[in-house]
Amino acid sequence: MTWYPTPLPTANSRTDDVWFHDDLLGWAVNSDGKLFRTRDGAQTWEELQLFPDSYLRCVTFSSPMRGWIGTLSGPHRLYATEDGGETWQPVRGLPDNSPARICGLIAVTDDVVFAAGTNYPDETAGVLRSTDGGNTWTLLDLGLTPALLVDIFFQDERTGWVVGGVDEVLHPDRDTVRRDVVPVVLATEDGGATWRNAIEVNTGIGEFPRGEWGWKIQKLGESTLLVSLENLHDGAILRSNDLGQTWERLAINDRQRNANLEGIGFLDDSVGWVGGWGDLFFQGGYTSETLDGGKTWNNANHVGFRLNRFRFIGDPVRVAYASGDTVYKLAEAPIRRDMVHVPPTELAADNVVTFDIDVPEGTERLEVRIWERFGREVRHLLSETAPATGTRKITWDFADERGETSDPGSFIVRIVTDDTSVSQIVHHRSRK
Repeated sequence: MTWYPTPLPTANSRTDDVWFHDDLLGWAVNSDGKLFRTRDGAQTWEELQLFPDSYLRCVTFSSPMRGWIGTLSGPHRLYATEDGGETWQPVRGLPDNSPARICGLIAVTDDVVFAAGTNYPDETAGVLRSTDGGNTWTLLDLGLTPALLVDIFFQDERTGWVVGGVDEVLHPDRDTVRRDVVPVVLATEDGGATWRNAIEVNTGIGEFPRGEWGWKIQKLGESTLLVSLENLHDGAILRSNDLGQTWERLAINDRQRNANLEGIGFLDDSVGWVGGWGDLFFQGGYTSETLDGGKTWNNANHVGFRLNRFRFIGDPVRVAYASGDTVYKLAEAPIRRDMVHVPPTELAADNVVTFDIDVPEGTERLEVRIWERFGREVRHLLSETAPATGTRKITWDFADERGETSDPGSFIVRIVTDDTSVSQIVHHRSRK
């Protein structure tokens, strides 16, 4: 089998998550604020809803009808559906000090759901649990104060793990914490009542490099745990073959020096893939492949671009999906032979960047929002009702809402005209 892109419209930023109930029925969310559904194993996709003010990070369903979406920005951090995604309601009444952004979701049953976040060290990170189908939520005591939390997985109502980072340096300003965090894998065997750091005591790793944290977690078979490690300068994963009692840190040693990893997926004990942003500058979007359980790696960019999530169905695996700029499927043949996959375009500028916007006649609303590389909103650049139609040129001088020039890096610019949303990645090269 080979990985092929599916006909899901390419997100100019990224399709952050994909969830499948079975081989055929699945949903995908992207940073354009769009939710899609497929009923035929990704042969076709339908756009169900646009969340114009939100960056959609994660999605989970407990059944074909009931599901949840987590966001990085917008008016609500959680949404719920009871009709398969046709309509959504904001989740209200979350506990005080809940994570402001939801990065990971897992619905164990219709009643039991867990949510984790956030990926910002200057904000409170935590885990939420609902035991009544999302009607009420509890903020769990983790036994420590993580700097950030990203992904969460439960194999049943009692046993689960959440990954992220902890800060081992006392910082007067939490904005500087990210450069000093080290990975954390928190484990529970009582449904989240108590937790332990599963990698606090290990014999095979030594000290982690600072500026590294856990991003995605996969449970493979009965006893294997795999964690991708996001590190802007290095590429590595964590692997445990005894359900988290001992761990190995395995370097991604391919020729392209893949780093800044996010998505991880292993087909079996030997064959696996990692992907993500690819490098310090969030541009490469590389993917790497191992055939020996993670000891050695090779370039595998044909698998997908900017991969953030893998989903495997069946034991042994019958079908697999991965989300990046689009959703990819592990299949015997291309999904549609007439489809040509075109990676998203990007812009780069030093001081000012200009966008051409085509405003259709009769447009009632025009919005331009800008997010930084991890998903925090930097600037609400434009908001107009009954905007002038035709081609518009919009400029941004890389200033944030406070008027301060943003540091060099990558940004997502989203343009919304009524029910249409498109994004563009822009690289700020310098501060001349």
